[in-house]
Amino acid sequence: MTRCLLIDEDGTERRNLEGLLSALGIDIALSSGADEALRYCNDNSPEVVMLSADSAGLQPRDLVKRLRRPAKGRPPVVFLYADKPDTDMIGLSILEGAADVLMMPFDRELLQFKLQQAGIIA
Repeated sequence: MTRCLLIDEDGTERRNLEGLLSALGIDIALSSGADEALRYCNDNSPEVVMLSADSAGLQPRDLVKRLRRPAKGRPPVVFLYADKPDTDMIGLSILEGAADVLMMPFDRELLQFKLQQAGIIA
């Protein structure tokens, strides 16, 4: 089963995305901040990370960079999601290794397509 770390401080958004990912058969771990997320990734090597652009602790591009350099195992595929388009943040996050940036709101079909495109699910 594919493991995903979902990083979002907003409980409502986290629950919504958790429901979408669960419906796609993905095992989910939750984190509300950068330090907790980095510890989880170093200990558990998830295949994919869904990161809210509004997560506290580090700038999204810095967190993407750190998530893509795990202490062990393969780096996860990182998706950033945001509710406001910020071209600088998006561009810098992609340069640091984010696979894609999704703009909120998005539905199950778009999420499924993006995960398939990245080779996370069939």
